[in-house]
Amino acid sequence: MSSRAAVVLLVLAGSVALSCTYADGSGPKMFGYTAGSLNGPENWAKLSPENKMCGDGKRQSPVDIVTKQAISAPNLDSLTRTYAATNATLINNGHDVSMTFQGKVGSITVNGKVYNFEKLHWHLPSEHTINGQRFPIELHLVHKNDAGNLAVIAILYQFGAPDSFYFQLKNKLADLAQEKDSCNLEEEVSQVPAGVIHMRSLQKRTGSYFRYEGSLTTPPCTENVVWNILGKVRQISKEQVALIETLLPAKHTARPAQQLNGRVIQFYNPPNSTISFQI
Repeated sequence: MSSRAAVVLLVLAGSVALSCTYADGSGPKMFGYTAGSLNGPENWAKLSPENKMCGDGKRQSPVDIVTKQAISAPNLDSLTRTYAATNATLINNGHDVSMTFQGKVGSITVNGKVYNFEKLHWHLPSEHTINGQRFPIELHLVHKNDAGNLAVIAILYQFGAPDSFYFQLKNKLADLAQEKDSCNLEEEVSQVPAGVIHMRSLQKRTGSYFRYEGSLTTPPCTENVVWNILGKVRQISKEQVALIETLLPAKHTARPAQQLNGRVIQFYNPPNSTISFQI
């Protein structure tokens, strides 16, 4: 019996609903992360006319944040947020591992506009660097407003103690790894239901963060993102990172740092907040 047939039988039996589907009906996903390759980051703009901003954009992401050059901005938003526990789906598209949620999870207010939480995903290693330092993994909490613009909260991690958020994902990530083996990730997306996911550990008081205007870090590199990179680096175990790393065919899913081109990076640092970098 083929692995695909086995997946179908599992679904019919009411077991874990593993599935392979085409990504947005668009067929093969062409972009990659290997420098110098035909589909590497420096060639993304050549892969499709839709990717023009990947080469021509002036507000691209990620960037290297030089802390001593960041401008203090005490009047920025506090990014206070409360996320509701809700059913989620883990997705592996061959370039990143993400999680989408059912219903309204929560929101943040940025520059007076409300952005609703939509999904989260990971990049290995981190895409944003601080004073040239890259971290093992970066988590993006993606929020969208009614106009379709994005506000992303980026959390950087260093190796250390296990992170509590990932305990509830361990078995589901293993299920997704099983599903990966039955999907052609060059053309298909694998996904598994993750059940009810609690977001409490991701809604802790934000404290300090860096903000700048940027873009998506993957094609089409649209410049409609307000980036908010938390100033406190969290800890995560090597075993937890390995769970995500084993899902991806490429062990490097981070776009290189882009030029600032005159952009200003702001820094919000309220009283009694913790920051992992020297300012």
